[in-house]
Amino acid sequence: MKLRSWLGITLVLLFLSGCSIVEEAGKSLDYTEQATSFVNEAAQFAGTIPDLAQEAANNIDAKEKLTEQLDSMKTKISEFNGLEAPAFAQSIHETISQYNETLSGQIDEYRTQIENGVTDFKNTEMAQTISKIQDTMDQIKNLTP
Repeated sequence: MKLRSWLGITLVLLFLSGCSIVEEAGKSLDYTEQATSFVNEAAQFAGTIPDLAQEAANNIDAKEKLTEQLDSMKTKISEFNGLEAPAFAQSIHETISQYNETLSGQIDEYRTQIENGVTDFKNTEMAQTISKIQDTMDQIKNLTP
């Protein structure tokens, strides 16, 4: 009878530890997908902002859309930085978060320029920072627990 109890307890513990491994793998996959999505969104942002900025110089609607895009990117930055990265991805998450902090400050500076009537995107450093974020894609693809 005791043997059966011990066997039952052992099986339950093995099952629970297996669930933990599956759960951790799921979290890892979720993080990798979220990081990939964020980097792709940053690339898309970088691709649309220059043309929108040029159009915003002469078009009030484009200027509003530009401001909305900047606000949206800041929200995405905040959401990404708030993610809980699994241990094996901590280093890349910290790297991207640092780039994000730089980009967030650059967005604030650019918004100030826009408020002062200057929409020239070429004089910002956002493109370089976004390029650095994009350069992390290979590292993200190679993440393994």
